[in-house]
Amino acid sequence: MATSVNSLGLILDVLGAILLLKFGIPPKIDPQGHIYFIAEQVDEAEIAMGKRYCFWSNVAVVLLIAGFALQLVSNYIK
Repeated sequence: MATSVNSLGLILDVLGAILLLKFGIPPKIDPQGHIYFIAEQVDEAEIAMGKRYCFWSNVAVVLLIAGFALQLVSNYIK
């Protein structure tokens, strides 16, 4: 049982790390070198992308914490 709990914790940690790699830090630069300027307009697509990045980065942190907790608990299961 302890091995299964520990393995589940490791799987959650890996999933959390992958999500954090993808969504942890939203991109601020354009790889094609386009220059952007600040305007008074609001871009709804940018707002939606920001919310998506925020949601998935929070899910990633929760998965990492749950994974570490399961690994810790597995040390005390007989």
